[in-house]
Amino acid sequence: MYDTPAVSMAQLQELNSAETVVLTVNKRYARRLLGHLSARLAGAGGTVAVPEIVPLGAWLAQASDQLCFSEQWQPAAHQMDRFAALQRWEHSIEQCEEEGYFLDVGQAARLACEADTLLDEWNIELKPGEASVDFERFMQWRSHYRQSLEQADLDDANLAAERVLKAVQAGALHMRHRHMVLHGFHEYSPRLQSLLSGLQDMGVEILQLQHEEAPATEVYRVQAQDADTEWRLAVQWARRQLDEYPDRTVAIVAAQLETQLPLVHRLLRQAMHTDQGALPYNVAAARSLAEWPVVEAAMAWLKALFTLATKGQAEPAMLGEALRLGACQAEQSEAGGRARIDKAWRDNRITQVSRKEFADMLSFHTPELALAWGKAVERFESVSAGAQGVDTWASVMRQCLEALGFPGTNRLDSAQFQTLEALEALLLQLAQQAPVLGRISALKAQSALARMARENLFQPQRDPRSRLDVLGFLEAEGGRWDAVWVLGLTDDILPAAVKPNPLIPAQVLRRVSAPRSTPERELEWARWMLSALLRCGNQVLLSAPLHQGEQELRPSPLIAHWPVLEMPWAVQAEQAVAQEALLDEQGPSLKLEERIRGGISVLDTQARNPLWAFVKFRLHGQALPDYARVGDMNTRGMFLHRAVELFWLRVKDQDSLHELIGEGSLLDVVQTCIDQAAQEELADYGPVLRSLEMERGLAVLNEYAHQEAQRPPFALGATEHELSWNRGLLRLNLRLDRLDDLADGEQLLLDYKTGIGELRPDKDWLRPRPVNLQLPFYAAALQDEGRTVSGLAFVRLHARQVGLSGLAAPGMDIEGLTELESAQQWTAQIAQWKQAVESLADEFLQGQAANQIWNRNDLLYCDVLPFLRLFQEDLQDNGGEV
Repeated sequence: MYDTPAVSMAQLQELNSAETVVLTVNKRYARRLLGHLSARLAGAGGTVAVPEIVPLGAWLAQASDQLCFSEQWQPAAHQMDRFAALQRWEHSIEQCEEEGYFLDVGQAARLACEADTLLDEWNIELKPGEASVDFERFMQWRSHYRQSLEQADLDDANLAAERVLKAVQAGALHMRHRHMVLHGFHEYSPRLQSLLSGLQDMGVEILQLQHEEAPATEVYRVQAQDADTEWRLAVQWARRQLDEYPDRTVAIVAAQLETQLPLVHRLLRQAMHTDQGALPYNVAAARSLAEWPVVEAAMAWLKALFTLATKGQAEPAMLGEALRLGACQAEQSEAGGRARIDKAWRDNRITQVSRKEFADMLSFHTPELALAWGKAVERFESVSAGAQGVDTWASVMRQCLEALGFPGTNRLDSAQFQTLEALEALLLQLAQQAPVLGRISALKAQSALARMARENLFQPQRDPRSRLDVLGFLEAEGGRWDAVWVLGLTDDILPAAVKPNPLIPAQVLRRVSAPRSTPERELEWARWMLSALLRCGNQVLLSAPLHQGEQELRPSPLIAHWPVLEMPWAVQAEQAVAQEALLDEQGPSLKLEERIRGGISVLDTQARNPLWAFVKFRLHGQALPDYARVGDMNTRGMFLHRAVELFWLRVKDQDSLHELIGEGSLLDVVQTCIDQAAQEELADYGPVLRSLEMERGLAVLNEYAHQEAQRPPFALGATEHELSWNRGLLRLNLRLDRLDDLADGEQLLLDYKTGIGELRPDKDWLRPRPVNLQLPFYAAALQDEGRTVSGLAFVRLHARQVGLSGLAAPGMDIEGLTELESAQQWTAQIAQWKQAVESLADEFLQGQAANQIWNRNDLLYCDVLPFLRLFQEDLQDNGGEV
């Protein structure tokens, strides 16, 4: 440990501010110290200069800039920030690992950047025989990385720090400060020790600002059954403190705040509510800048604009995201128009939208936004096509967003305004990457900005009116409140498990006692952190949950000796009160003016859950369908359906099928059908994907044709057979995939299934309320017309399985069909289906809308499930039965 003389805050004020610099361990310490000094000096009255207060990293950057005037220690022309350094590391790793050794190059780059700094910061040198395979690989990356920096005349923070150290040791760095005061450091790495020794040799006095905050006078331990209870107790305690002591400041400090934010915000909203409004509070949890709505909208619009402008077309999902997020011209007045555009793409299964199509839809549905879009496109096209410097692209992005009316017409609150400032700083940071990224395309520039937004953390400034802060360990370090509750102090958090850098041999890290390398070091850090937390307030409560689900947890041994605090005032989780129940299962009957669309799905949905059918077909409410994508199951299904339809329109009957097999021409006919179906249904596919789908379809259809040749004789009766059915005011139009004529005038109904999901015709059709009703419905309808239906079959058409499954009358002798015991039973079953269909139709006509299910699996594909509010409590685990 580097030993430095301590100096108090009062002594710091007595030092000549022009000759004093305070180095802090991070920006947070610098801000707090500046605020503390300003408050002390303001209390004394008058105007007094304060010393320069900068984080260590910023001071090193300033020193490196100063060396620009030194011929021997002159730095590179450009110093990279962390984003640029990681880009360079990724490039070096990709160059050294051409075979794609890593699935996550970004993670490898972060570890390599950390290992590079560790080697220099901790003076790590390996002894013979200590190098591992991973370390040798890392050293290859490091060599390539540093050569690439030298060629491009670039520096990173680690190289700049090394250069400053050598310049100090050589006495070449001009120091205008006679006193250097360190603040917030609990350890000194070998490089920092060498730097401080060099500064002392140059005549700089090195001091350490001592902590003036006294340790807490009241420290108690609190036991909680689980994390949820622990948070509830802490929030109740905080509200009690604020109510009883109007001038008191309070903090809740959590070890893993980021993982519990939804619970934290919910509890705080409830606890801080008053009749006069909510008490202000601050939750200090930074999250990715890309997750903040204003920035998310900016990224979406830039991606949509740059993609359409350069490629001429884009996927609806990309454009739809921008339309939904808004933050554009006529944000409120044309919100409905933007929604209609998005829904049209979903409903019509659009896979690509051209630049002209998008502009036309904007003109029709959102004329004001259309004008703004046109201006944004003009701004983009004002730059020459092709690669440009990122500083140029940053300017173009700024102009395009302005033309689009970003950030919209809504009034911005403080957090949103600060988010906009962070976005502007992000564009500036992108422009500064020009020496690293060089000249790149528009899409690469947009991708770089989006990545920077994802990797930059952002948190708005705290509300100055807030007397309650909720924050993490590191954010709380060095702060001061009247009362503090520190929670989550289990034995796996304090101390934490070791986490050495995997690119440097573990025994080497242990030898130099590098960060996160040994249990002893983690224990030392845990003790230091606990000591710092105990200086955060006069009263400190320490707590740990005893359980996490069924797992038992143990409090940290570092807090075990503190006395347990009883909390008689604590309000446990409220008992459920008796709720008033209102049974509303009856809607209005179907009216003459209502139009019902949906075919047999109307009755199938009524059979599964009557309220589902009422919401979907009477209220016309349902979840938005997903965007269509090239290669999705719907497109594949339509392709196979069409190929099979074309095949039977050509072949007609089993005798013709036998002739084709005998002549050896079956495969040619199948290929012709596949070619025509692909031309009609796979027009949006690329050549490779289309070829693969056609190859798969050829194999499936060929296998199916050979299976059909083994059936008893049949002829094609109809394909895509349409049927209209009426009952009262309900009119349904249906279509059957295929109807086969059998011997003795009997008929077999078939429905193609191109997915791999489970088919359960016996369970689905023999229920009191049958589901998957299409074939039973057709059987009952055709029986009324005097036809003899002897079997119903699903035809599975999938690369993994081809075959039939269904129900049939006795004597059908078709593989895959389950035959009922007697002809009378089959006739009775068809009559039962007819009765079930009519009963379901009557329920729908009468407006019956009970929120009831008979099998949990019936709702697997429900598109109004949030409206039904089912399964919020566990149901009986009885194979799906309720």
